[in-house]
Amino acid sequence: MIKTKITPNHTSTYIMNLWVKRTGQLLLAALFMMACEDENSLLGFKNPTSKFDVNFVEIPLESDVVLIDSVRTDNQSFDIRRLLIGKYIDPIFGEVTTTSFTQIRPDFPATIAVTSLYDSLVLEMQLDYYAYGATGKTQESFSIHEITEDSISYSLPIQPYYSNDKLGYGPSMGEVTYTLDYDSLKKQSGLSTPDTTFVVRIKLNEDTDFSTRLFDLIMFNVDDGFLDPSKFNYAIKGLALAPKDPSSGVVGFAVASTSKTQLTLHYHTPTDTLTRTFYLDGGSFVNIETNRTGDLNGLPLYESIQPINGLRYLQNGSPVITRVDLTSFYEHIEDIPNIIFNAAQIVIEEVEPPGVFTPPGSIRMRPIKETNLFYNQSKTEDSDLMRNYWLLADEQYYVVRNDLLTSGEIAWLTYNDGMYSTNITLFLQDLFSKKATDPKLRYLGLYSQNIGKTVSRVAFNENKIKLRLYYTVPSNQ
Repeated sequence: MIKTKITPNHTSTYIMNLWVKRTGQLLLAALFMMACEDENSLLGFKNPTSKFDVNFVEIPLESDVVLIDSVRTDNQSFDIRRLLIGKYIDPIFGEVTTTSFTQIRPDFPATIAVTSLYDSLVLEMQLDYYAYGATGKTQESFSIHEITEDSISYSLPIQPYYSNDKLGYGPSMGEVTYTLDYDSLKKQSGLSTPDTTFVVRIKLNEDTDFSTRLFDLIMFNVDDGFLDPSKFNYAIKGLALAPKDPSSGVVGFAVASTSKTQLTLHYHTPTDTLTRTFYLDGGSFVNIETNRTGDLNGLPLYESIQPINGLRYLQNGSPVITRVDLTSFYEHIEDIPNIIFNAAQIVIEEVEPPGVFTPPGSIRMRPIKETNLFYNQSKTEDSDLMRNYWLLADEQYYVVRNDLLTSGEIAWLTYNDGMYSTNITLFLQDLFSKKATDPKLRYLGLYSQNIGKTVSRVAFNENKIKLRLYYTVPSNQ
């Protein structure tokens, strides 16, 4: 722990700026005004003795690693609607494999003429510029299958689906191998409007039973099987998109109805060549499997561990989180009766550099129990405790808020130049005000953004997670 007393003469401008930024903190403003008044005596001379001390301390935080069973990967209510297809080998985490499952739904429910003749069925998948696990140009492959067991299509509204969910499916109805330039894709992903639209196109085998049944259903509508959505979903359970060799990475595909991802039926009549479109969107999810190797191989779920190599991890999809212990913070403030935090940061230094395994862009901090279960809003005991802290509701759980008093934004640990950092001044001030509370809010689970929509991961040293605190206390403390 590094502690420094900052003399007022050398830091008055810096602290004044920090105080001004803490608008809305009436107590802080009052202390600031008192400090300013104390700078000069009644004769106009500067008082050599300040009533307040400004200090800086850097506190290392203990941490451990926790494996979580699953995260939601469905596309019902999230900002990112994505399917992941592919596999790769990670030297830390093992082989990661992603398989996608999706409903299909007609663009509009209307039958086709009974004189129609089938031509082909083509699946088009638009890349959404997320790719992970490889670099340069690679060959990627996947196959298309019909879901055969009870599936997402039965449940209306659709139930949540998680990374460990999977469905049975039949033999391949078609497959594709395509070349992907990961470096080009990453450049496109940084643009608000990408210059190029990447679409992978697969023509289904001509003699598949799936094609025949779908065509007959839309043409003859037996027992209202096409026009009734529930009956349609019973007859056509959906598609599974499974990676196959060669595959060097995991690729993201857009499934919003505004994308070019769609299944197109081509057919003709004696007078016209026509098409009918089916979309892949909300009724879809991703199964993510990781064949663990290394430090994490065989470790039980929800058990805190400290890898012998001294590293801490975050992994999306097959989730691994880092749990941070705030005990050293409470020990530092235990015997301080009055304190005002002028600025407070949590930082993670010397993060592994970008490359094949680019670190996630941002990390959330979610309060977590000693049992490694997150505080749940639906449980009265949890909600009664958490509602009094500087937190935000996040789905069923909670996350640390940022320092913007007029905003409900999350305090994101943002990656920049090899380090994650964020300001949590008001959160720590809140913890100080409740330091006598029992039980204390003691642990934060760190997990990265879009944890169910990517397979991104990061590693960093256990000694590089720190709190940096600038705070003011009366001189006699």
